[in-house]
Amino acid sequence: MATPMRRLVVLILAVSFSLLVPPPAGGQTPTQQPSPTGSPSPTPPVVQMVLLSQTPWAASPVAGGATTTAEAPQVPTIELRFRATNLGVETLEDLTIGVTLFGRVLSRTAYEQSLVADPVPAVVIEAETLAREGGIEPGQRRTFDVSLPLDAPGIDPASSGIYPLKVDLRSAGVPLAAIRTPVIYLVREPEQPLELSWTFVLHEPIAFRPDGVFTSTALEDALRPRGSLTRQLQALQAVLTPGDTPIDVAISPVLVTQLLRMRDGYVVQTSEGTREVPADEGGAAAADAALGSLARIATSPAVAVSALPFSAPEIPSLISGGLARDLDLQMERGREVLSTALGAAPDPSVFRPPGGALDDAAVDALAGRGIRILALDPGSVESPLQPLGFAPPPVTALRENADVAGLLPDPAVSTLIASPLVDDDPILGSQVALGELAAIWQELPGQARGLTLVFPEDLELPGAFYGRFLQTVAGAPWLRPVTAADLVAAFPPGDPNTLALPTPRSFGAFYVDELKQTRRRVDVYRSMLAAPSPEPERLETQLLLAESGDFLGDPSAGFAFVRDASAHVGSAFGAVRAEAGPGGLVTLTSRSGSTIPIRVTNDAEEAYRVSIALVSQYLEGAPHEDLVLGPGEARELTFEVDLKATGRFPVLIQVVAPIGRVVNESGFVVRSTAYSRIALIITIAAAGVLLLLWARRFVPRRSR
Repeated sequence: MATPMRRLVVLILAVSFSLLVPPPAGGQTPTQQPSPTGSPSPTPPVVQMVLLSQTPWAASPVAGGATTTAEAPQVPTIELRFRATNLGVETLEDLTIGVTLFGRVLSRTAYEQSLVADPVPAVVIEAETLAREGGIEPGQRRTFDVSLPLDAPGIDPASSGIYPLKVDLRSAGVPLAAIRTPVIYLVREPEQPLELSWTFVLHEPIAFRPDGVFTSTALEDALRPRGSLTRQLQALQAVLTPGDTPIDVAISPVLVTQLLRMRDGYVVQTSEGTREVPADEGGAAAADAALGSLARIATSPAVAVSALPFSAPEIPSLISGGLARDLDLQMERGREVLSTALGAAPDPSVFRPPGGALDDAAVDALAGRGIRILALDPGSVESPLQPLGFAPPPVTALRENADVAGLLPDPAVSTLIASPLVDDDPILGSQVALGELAAIWQELPGQARGLTLVFPEDLELPGAFYGRFLQTVAGAPWLRPVTAADLVAAFPPGDPNTLALPTPRSFGAFYVDELKQTRRRVDVYRSMLAAPSPEPERLETQLLLAESGDFLGDPSAGFAFVRDASAHVGSAFGAVRAEAGPGGLVTLTSRSGSTIPIRVTNDAEEAYRVSIALVSQYLEGAPHEDLVLGPGEARELTFEVDLKATGRFPVLIQVVAPIGRVVNESGFVVRSTAYSRIALIITIAAAGVLLLLWARRFVPRRSR
């Protein structure tokens, strides 16, 4: 039995190769055509086959999956439609379709190998050749339908199973390309379905500058009628509407924030320049529709909704970078955005670590904030090999006391969904993934088992995949979708597994220092405001955005948000100016009771509350005055001072915020012409002595 890792490697390589270089089916050699030089050269016709639809599974009449008539039960039938495109230079004529149904595969390894090659040994249950009139011109495409009744004698009437099906297109009897797909056949209603927890992470990377201009049309494209985000939202709504299928959805507040910005009209930078999109038009209207869809999904009773931190920062990055205190703010702001914009109530105990990044310090930090379930990426923990290569447990403990559970996505299904097969042929990829889930259920069909799937934020899938996959999984009789919380309750984690700890990415020291310093300056700015203002929250948002994991690979784009916030605060600090005297010189003639005039101006469009203080070692005390300056206001202040010395000395005028931080300062020079009291006494005494000495000249001396 192949190990899971070996199975994954074989699956990735085989599926990728079969898509990129489809070999001729049936073991035949491509026709050799003479080259202009007379030597033969291979010029096989090039055909691309894409699955358009397929009956996801069939059930015998006993299983309740087929209708019956009064005379006889209806034969279960697989209906299949595919499109063939002629990528060659010659017309394809004399077309036939080969249909080959192989015997039931008995293991996941055999199933996965059947996706790229005929089973070994090749037990053929049914094989037929279907003629088709007409041809396919170069560059043209054509759609074909195939109907396959499942009444062949080789189909097991007692056991449900998976039967590999190969459908190939032939020209003049030569196979050109083939589709290999599973036929899932149920002989009875499954008594113990596989409990499936599936989590969809909805996120879009930050694609706007600090000034709000969008730098990419990626979100616009995703919101188009056939865009990936639109199709994903449509698929989620379609599954939730009729049957209320339980689903976990982790929503990124950054996605919601960008949709809100687009809804109100936006500007986007393209290769051809900037383009303005008014509200209610184009991408703005699409963003509004997406917000409505998100609100309906997030408030559905069947959905367990959770919120990513506001800007989707990688938690190990925050902690290792000295920004751990921001984790609370990021999480609170994220839940607030979803609550306000979507009317949702995110579950505070379920959490998707952005980017799947996790280490022991992050687990401890999240546990201390009430997180009890973490939706992980495949390979996040070092799971032991399972007997017979069966699917691993869906849940693991992440701490010794098992107070934090990790949802472990099945590696084989996750790898298959992320393979090139899904990009090139989304309907076939969905059917193959459904077959993988059936193969896992068939490992132990009578035993209660669970399975986890997580569709991470960086997984880019074609829109057509979502509708097909969600619909078939929701209706598959051998699967029972449940929420993550219900799965953990049904399969409590045992001993903890060790985290696979890659080196966490982090911002540089300068980046972090500037971010911290700017946040402190924003707090100072907030204390200065004399009236309520949205600016501090906007600046705080800029700094939270700068912490996003999206910028770990492009720090310059993230640092622009730090610079923007710092520049705004610096402008506010510099708007309040104080100056004294013409030319920065003040002359005082008295040591006490002298006055210094100060002119204070506010050049900003906001009212500020500040204190103006005079600071000098030559002044008695620290003269200051509190005041509120309106926008554009100038005020004349008069400070009464006592001097400690005469002569010339410097004095600072400080503009101080209410929390004690100096935000601006200037200087002037005091020139004091006043005499000090001690000097005056000494001068008078000296003058008296001199007067006495002079007066002695007039006193008669005694003669001898």
